[in-house]
Amino acid sequence: LLPDVDVERWREAMFQLCWHQHGGSGLAITFADALELSVHDRDWLLERIGAQRSREAKELEKAARRR
Repeated sequence: LLPDVDVERWREAMFQLCWHQHGGSGLAITFADALELSVHDRDWLLERIGAQRSREAKELEKAARRR
């Protein structure tokens, strides 16, 4: 009935969703909000966060090269 959950993967997922990088980058999801997410939505958000962080890193690299 419930999906098989690896505890360490679950903890890492919660950390990724709730952690705010220095400067305010990231989602504003509380731990309680993250607990309410479906597994599908949680996984989608984690993939999207990874993609966004990659994009931001590339933009920072580009900006640094322009100096």
